Amino acid sequence: MRFLRTALTIVILGFIASAIYISVLTFQRQVALESVGLNNVTWMVAQAPSEFARLEQRVSSYAVGDGRTDEAEVRLRFDIVVNRLKTLRASAVEEFSNSDTRIVAILNDLEAALEATRPLLAQLSEPGTPAKILSILEPIYPKLARLSTDANVWNIARIKADREGLFQLQWASSYISAGLIACGLSLIALLLVHNRLLARAQTVLQQKERTLALQNARFDAALEAMSPGLCLLDADERVIVYNQRFLTIFGFDGRSQIEGRRLADLISTDMLPDSASGDDRELGDTDDIALLNDHAYHLDNGTVLMVTREPTGEGGWVYTFEDVTERHKAQDRVVHMAHHDALTGMPNRMRFWDCINQALRRTGAQDKPFAVLYLDLDRFKEVNDTLGHPVGDALLRQVSERLRKAAGGDMVGRLGGDEFAVLHHCTDRTFESARDLAEGLIAAVGRTYHIDGNEIVVSTSVGIALSSGASMDADELMKNADLALYQAKADGPAAYRFFSPQMEEKLQHRRNLEADLRQGLKLGQFELYFQPLISLETGAIVLGEALMRWRHPDKGMISPAEFIPLAEETGMIGALGHWALQQACEHALHWPDSVRLSVNLSPVQFRDEGLVDGVKEVLENTALDPKRLELEITESVLLQNNAANFNALHRLRGLGLTIALDDFGTGYSSLSYLQRFPFDKIKIDQSFVRDLGTRPDSSAIIQSIATLGRNLRMQTTAEGVETKEQLDIITEAGCTQAQGYYFSPPVPEVKFRAMLSEKSIAKDGVHVA
Repeated sequence: MRFLRTALTIVILGFIASAIYISVLTFQRQVALESVGLNNVTWMVAQAPSEFARLEQRVSSYAVGDGRTDEAEVRLRFDIVVNRLKTLRASAVEEFSNSDTRIVAILNDLEAALEATRPLLAQLSEPGTPAKILSILEPIYPKLARLSTDANVWNIARIKADREGLFQLQWASSYISAGLIACGLSLIALLLVHNRLLARAQTVLQQKERTLALQNARFDAALEAMSPGLCLLDADERVIVYNQRFLTIFGFDGRSQIEGRRLADLISTDMLPDSASGDDRELGDTDDIALLNDHAYHLDNGTVLMVTREPTGEGGWVYTFEDVTERHKAQDRVVHMAHHDALTGMPNRMRFWDCINQALRRTGAQDKPFAVLYLDLDRFKEVNDTLGHPVGDALLRQVSERLRKAAGGDMVGRLGGDEFAVLHHCTDRTFESARDLAEGLIAAVGRTYHIDGNEIVVSTSVGIALSSGASMDADELMKNADLALYQAKADGPAAYRFFSPQMEEKLQHRRNLEADLRQGLKLGQFELYFQPLISLETGAIVLGEALMRWRHPDKGMISPAEFIPLAEETGMIGALGHWALQQACEHALHWPDSVRLSVNLSPVQFRDEGLVDGVKEVLENTALDPKRLELEITESVLLQNNAANFNALHRLRGLGLTIALDDFGTGYSSLSYLQRFPFDKIKIDQSFVRDLGTRPDSSAIIQSIATLGRNLRMQTTAEGVETKEQLDIITEAGCTQAQGYYFSPPVPEVKFRAMLSEKSIAKDGVHVA
């Protein structure tokens, strides 16, 4: 009996020892498996490259001007990547991170790139900033992809080790079971087996309960952490699951108001989609404004909700209610910015075009006439150039405000720069109201402005195009208004003109003239005339001014006043100017050395960086002494890009030639120009000479300019001398040279050369024939 008790005790102790050993191994395997299940390192690491790629994609989309991506979206993606880095630094991934120093280095590189990118987000809208961000982020993605692969390999190795431990546990259990059976008593063996099976079943049940409780806790935490409100409906559309956000959005107090009730009884049915069609998309999947507006619902408290739903496998539905109030406001701002001018707040060109098209449709359907008034400020560029762009912007804002008031209920838009337009709904078909409106707009804009201590006066020109019963579109109507504006500006400042078909004929004439102009230079249709400049001290011809003439084979002589502005607008003035300088220098070689040559330079020619080199090349090719060449410029040259143009003038002076300032006294800042650049000559504008004898102030102005030139050691030339009386006055005023029809009109070079061999002008007023 003792032996049996001893044997039984040994068996029981052996069973207890074996049970302890198995329990230890089982617990270790359970801990290992639980760690694998709870801390899925592969999934955590694998999310990093995808989130990082989404950040790069949002930055790229913003860089190319994709309207669907804004700064907020880029910052959101940046914050997601920062949070992902914190996850990779967490203790759940610590074992994997410590497995290789290279992994730590990759995480440090990612953190350094994010820290370098963070200050650039505040400058995201500046040009070049997105490109800098992409250059910082680009080297990191391959490392993150490699890190994801390493995590997968590491996790596979870990799982393999756990499986090997399970196999060891299985073999140990088999050996112990065989030993127990061999120990003896079948009853004890059956009891032990029964107890072991019962304990194992209890362990599995407890594990399942713990797993279920853990999953429920996770589900509850995730549900409460969701920013959108959520509710789950059964097949009868009754609420069975919801989160706190859902209660907050709709103001419910607790479960008694929610559970078991149909959703349609709890909230407005207008918020519930009719069906789960393809339009039931998450807002995050698109930035389309139309989708936001179609699915948005406005609550009475001002909250805007995006409502979506998805079906469940049991026939129920999952509804989400996302608060998109701020996003909706942002979309409204984007729409407003897309259709309004940022400086003045007026409708922009796109919006104005849409309104014209709407007005045209109404005209066809309801016979409501309207007119488009196209406005352009006269000499606005001079305000920007002389007073600066901030003053110019302030002027535009004040002009826009005056236009709004003068236009009354009509729509006013800013098309760009200093161009505005008014969509006027006429009171009748006589269009007299359009005429009255144009006069009112001109009067309103023409009043004096006071900005930053400056008194500014600008005017506006207006082109008017009328809607007609014939089919036309916005482009045609605006083209007509533009032609009318072109004619108004040509007729003088503060003018308005109605469009007429003749204006289009003039435009066609201009186009034909432009084509002829391009061919004229190739076919040698241009020639030079020369007008003499007379020394008032000796009466001799001291200089010949080269003037370009165009002898058209069909139209005869074309006035320079017609083709020179056209050449400047089309960019052909550079080629014409170079040709004129080359021809003039070649002609001057046949003149006496005492007679110098004067050639005009257009302000447009100064836009060419090769102007100075071109003049130098002509002087070298013709071997003309630079001291015999004088270049004439107008004050408008000094209004444009002052620094570059002054530099070009100094370089031209460095070639040895002289510089004359033409039309002196007609600009804004003549005296400041004389101080900034030492001109060799100033030419008094003929408008002052023309008024001599009738306006005493003209004589005083000429005398003042002559005195100024003498004190500054500059020659002074009076242009436009036509009478003996004018000659006597400018001589007494102290001018050094004179030019005008009193002496000679511009003549061909052969005739001018013949003048040089004749007797010089005498003091008694005998002029050159």
